[in-house]
Amino acid sequence: MTVRIFLLLVSFFLISVSACDKKADDKTQIQNEKKQGGWRDNISVSDIPNYPVKGNFNGKIVQFQYINFEKWRGTNDNVINFSLVKPEQSCGFIENFSGFTLVHKGGAINQGEWVKGRFTDDPKNYQAFFKDGEQKSSLTWNCALNIESMNDKVVKGKIALFFDDDKKSWVAGKFEALVCNN
Repeated sequence: MTVRIFLLLVSFFLISVSACDKKADDKTQIQNEKKQGGWRDNISVSDIPNYPVKGNFNGKIVQFQYINFEKWRGTNDNVINFSLVKPEQSCGFIENFSGFTLVHKGGAINQGEWVKGRFTDDPKNYQAFFKDGEQKSSLTWNCALNIESMNDKVVKGKIALFFDDDKKSWVAGKFEALVCNN
């Protein structure tokens, strides 16, 4: 009986230590993600991380379920959306969109590099925001974007988009976006 109690206590101790290590590992991973995501002012294309795109959304590290590149007829806006949810159909509307958006108002987002290095730099005809359902940010931001290839179906590139908010929101990494003509 004493041996069973001893083994039970040792097992409980090992499980407890393992759980503590897991919490410490999770905390270290989040800190590393923030460092690797590189949230900071004064960025360049060389600062874009080389891992699959992810972000810090409302203080949590997230993976995106849907990324699209929209070309708006009429206004000629080009938009890249990084969404936390998938629409019911490709290029479909997402009600209460939650995610990040980069917009070039009245112009194309072309292959190559585009940088708004500092939060205070003039974005010209670009806008960026993140949305959580109905709540839309109106914060300063910076961005380094490199569109590596694009065709009628897919846009491939890398991005580092940082917002100057309390939770240090960002989206960064390599992405592949579905092209949608609206």
